[in-house]
Amino acid sequence: MGAAIAALLASPVMSFKRLFKFVLLGVAAIILFAAPPSLWLFSSYYNQLQNEVVTRFSGKRWNIPSRIYSDSVVVYPGQNLNDLGFLERLARLNYHPSEPGKVNTRGEFSYDKTGGKLEIFLHNFAYPYRSFSGELIDITLKGDAIDSITDVATHQPVYSFELEPELISGIFEGSWEQRRLVRLGQIPPLLIDAILAAEDHRFYEHHGIDLIRTIKAAWIDLTTHQVRQGGSTLTQQLMKNFFLTRERSYNRKIKEALMAYIAERSYSKDEILENYINDIYLGQRGQEGIYGVWEASEYYFSKDPRDLTIAEMATIAGMISSPNRINPLRHPEVARARRDGVLGAMLQDGYISKAAYDVALAEPLHAREVYSESSDAPYFVDYVKKELAERYPPQVLNGEGLRIFTSLDVHMEKLGEKAIVQNLAELEQKHPKLLRREATQRLESCLVALEPQSGRIRAMVGGRDYRASQFNRVSQSRRQPGSVFKPVTYLAAFSETLDGGAEKFLPTTYIEDAPFTWQYGDMSWTPNNYHDRFFGHVTLEFALGESLNSATARLANGVGLDRVRAMASKLGFGDLPEYPSIVLGGIEVSPMQIARAYAVIANNGMGIQPYAVTAVVDESGKVIEGHDLKAEQVISPQLAYMMQFMLEFVINHGTGAGARTMGFKRPAAGKTGTTNDAKDAWFAGFTPNLLTVVWTGFDQKEDLGLTGAQASLPAWTAFMKAATASRPALDFTPPPGIVEVKVDPTTGCKATPDSPVTMMGVFPEEMAPTQDCLYHGSAAAVRASDHSIPEAPDLAADPND
Repeated sequence: MGAAIAALLASPVMSFKRLFKFVLLGVAAIILFAAPPSLWLFSSYYNQLQNEVVTRFSGKRWNIPSRIYSDSVVVYPGQNLNDLGFLERLARLNYHPSEPGKVNTRGEFSYDKTGGKLEIFLHNFAYPYRSFSGELIDITLKGDAIDSITDVATHQPVYSFELEPELISGIFEGSWEQRRLVRLGQIPPLLIDAILAAEDHRFYEHHGIDLIRTIKAAWIDLTTHQVRQGGSTLTQQLMKNFFLTRERSYNRKIKEALMAYIAERSYSKDEILENYINDIYLGQRGQEGIYGVWEASEYYFSKDPRDLTIAEMATIAGMISSPNRINPLRHPEVARARRDGVLGAMLQDGYISKAAYDVALAEPLHAREVYSESSDAPYFVDYVKKELAERYPPQVLNGEGLRIFTSLDVHMEKLGEKAIVQNLAELEQKHPKLLRREATQRLESCLVALEPQSGRIRAMVGGRDYRASQFNRVSQSRRQPGSVFKPVTYLAAFSETLDGGAEKFLPTTYIEDAPFTWQYGDMSWTPNNYHDRFFGHVTLEFALGESLNSATARLANGVGLDRVRAMASKLGFGDLPEYPSIVLGGIEVSPMQIARAYAVIANNGMGIQPYAVTAVVDESGKVIEGHDLKAEQVISPQLAYMMQFMLEFVINHGTGAGARTMGFKRPAAGKTGTTNDAKDAWFAGFTPNLLTVVWTGFDQKEDLGLTGAQASLPAWTAFMKAATASRPALDFTPPPGIVEVKVDPTTGCKATPDSPVTMMGVFPEEMAPTQDCLYHGSAAAVRASDHSIPEAPDLAADPND
């Protein structure tokens, strides 16, 4: 041995100074246990370290990021798994596939498509105002549709269940340390035993420093000419993580040992162990660091710690020494070998029996499958962060472990992203003039979808690529709305009728669509129709359906600009300037403002502020902020329904008819929008329970040269077809006081079987026609073709707004 030491002293690796530090470490360890504690009280260094340890243990130990979650999703019979994106949801939520009949642990599921069976053991999840209890449920399928749901434990039918919210992001400063704090009693004893067997089997015997391990490690360091062997106790590891760097040096080891001794004198073994199981780093999930055994259990095995098998516990314990190298997802063979070593240590230390050891050793390594699709919704997350920053200081959002629940439907968000990206690609392929090389100059689009009855924002796609541009066009851009603003003008007209005004404006009312000049002050304004086409004597329904600028401006002139501005203010557009072009959308607004205004129409006149945050919960589970649903009757239900009726015509027969051509069959209402300078293309539309707005254009306001029907309607249609597929199909229902009557447009009377041209009209009950048409009461009736409303143009050949 003397020769070995002499050789080391002569080597460049081990100088006398280093040997002295090693000896000092040994002496320090001996003093710690041999000398009275009073000797150390006189040491300022000791006191300094003691203050550091006590301050850390007594104060806030970790900055825990706030987590942002999506909404939960309700599942019930009749829904289609594909329409729900059900299996993708399970994968993102860390549900682990198992064999049919062998689902016995939370977070497992089996899917037998041939046999029409789906079995799921739901996770536990604490949610504001209610909790997910984690039932085992059996789903019977007919094809891909859910036929029935049964609670396996009670054999009772289940009429619906919820899948828990998905984690979509975090709010943090520096690195994202994903950590759920747990008490020692929440962790199964066998998992603690596995950790002790793997890292420090003499934990309850030593006082912070294990002299036997320290001497053994030091000897290995000496004989290998490097500082490479750990020998640290669990307490020393905790001190290193709390206070020190990962540098391997004797200076650090001495400080680590002293701090471990101080911690052991100041706190109980259980307190130290509890800190350790919450602190240890156990791998990486994208930008999130996995810290603590709870997060590791959930990430690697989709289970609560209490549901882990002995083999899975040994796998997690075995990862502690090198979590990225011994990763069961990336290096299963390495992880299994290390697991088996931990199981052997558990057997040797008496933690498990030989029978349990044999079973665990034979168990395959069942780490969950890696699922590449994330739950990210970056534009929506930025929108949420901005909203929260107005109410919470940064230190609270970054470090208090808030759980933020939102209105987002991740599946719907994915559908929105797909619709936007595919539509832009198709536009660039069909119209090469739209292609741009620079990422910041490319054609852009955005989409926002919300539920008009609640205001919940279900999807928000602020642009084609968040990596290229973080500018959220849904909430931050201000563009001219063009013809999507026209319903405001028609609402103002119908409002005058319902309010008992002298002028009577109804969908069946005729107006002249011809060149028109609006004189105001010493100026004049002459709006033009698309392609300078004019249709003469038309109904208001036809004028809106074909987005006729001249007829709409003439109507606004007759109603009065003040009435139009007052209606716009009611719908959330603020105090607009007093010039006529506003009636055709000659202002700048955001897509979110358009969505809010159309939501009033869709929600029978009730105005509800769109929102993203549903609840904020603190680390202890207390709800510190909820969302109070506040609704205001902005316009009457009768007025709202008249506009719904008009906008249905747009989709069924007008400029929005492309939605029907592309296969969207549900009852829907909407409006195209194109600005006069062809720089902005819109479509805003809704079913009774989902509203979506799409904008397309260039950020730098270049000429797009396409209409809303050409540029934005395809994305809207693709999204709405997929997003509404799992929702009940509802129709628009007239409120009390409003009736629908089929009329003969040549006379305005009720249509008869002999009327050559008919149209459906919507009327206040007291204004509805009651008399049959006298001119078309028989087969020999006078022909009305000279007076019939014009045919709508061929949208495929000549797409209007």
